[in-house]
Amino acid sequence: MSSFTAEELSKARRLKQQQAQQLAADGAWEEAVALNREILEGASNDVQALNRLGKALSELRRYGESYTAYSRAAELDPANQIAKRNLQRLEPLKDQSDEAAAAERRRTQARQSMFIEEIGKTRLTELLGLAPNETLAQMNSGDAVELRVEDKQLVVYSEDGLRLGHLEPRLAHRLITLIAGGNRYGAAVTAVEPGMLRVILREIYQHPSQAGRLSFPADTRPVAPRPYVRDSARLYTGEEDFSGDEDTDDDDTDADADAEDDEEFTEAEETTLDEPEEEQTI
Repeated sequence: MSSFTAEELSKARRLKQQQAQQLAADGAWEEAVALNREILEGASNDVQALNRLGKALSELRRYGESYTAYSRAAELDPANQIAKRNLQRLEPLKDQSDEAAAAERRRTQARQSMFIEEIGKTRLTELLGLAPNETLAQMNSGDAVELRVEDKQLVVYSEDGLRLGHLEPRLAHRLITLIAGGNRYGAAVTAVEPGMLRVILREIYQHPSQAGRLSFPADTRPVAPRPYVRDSARLYTGEEDFSGDEDTDDDDTDADADAEDDEEFTEAEETTLDEPEEEQTI
């Protein structure tokens, strides 16, 4: 009868954890559910596996089961912010389940490179004019979203057509003008909870006519206090949320960019931002 050393068992557990994270990154949610349940059979108190299981079940719209997984994680680790945020998000959905709709739903997880902050090229921002909490609850950190110019607003939609909210006017005004000049932008959810949805915006193509113009110059305006504490920017593959500090380039100055930001912009016609082929999310 063969036996395994503690080192071999630990190595096998780490391999399964890596596989579970990769399944989440690939959006293989059914397989992710199965593997995380397998991990939990051998380690029922694995909080990270419970968080990954909750995430996978939520993506499959098995909200009640997802809520149960996160509840168990919060019970084991009351300070676990991932479990706590998702329990709050799933509260209005915990008695619902719509696997058929989930199977038809087109949902893309943004590439990890989307979440790497780059001065002048990215901006973290919270949406205004938010959709109801029942709609926000269907979104997950890491979901790719679409930007659409509608009249003088830059509106954010989920890939399956849910209107989530819009950018604040000053930022929208600038980007609409740059879009009209040929620039292209991608976006993804970094954090979501009742009454709040934060996205990261990234310049994915700069038209030659816009050379030298920062998409996101330093914003030196005072920031109003928030009723919650922000997390530092980092990416949790598969088992935790995407989150980050908004406007991390505030300490950088660019006089030309700030002056340019105050220019009068012309109105752009309605369009949908599609990523160039080489930047398509998986």
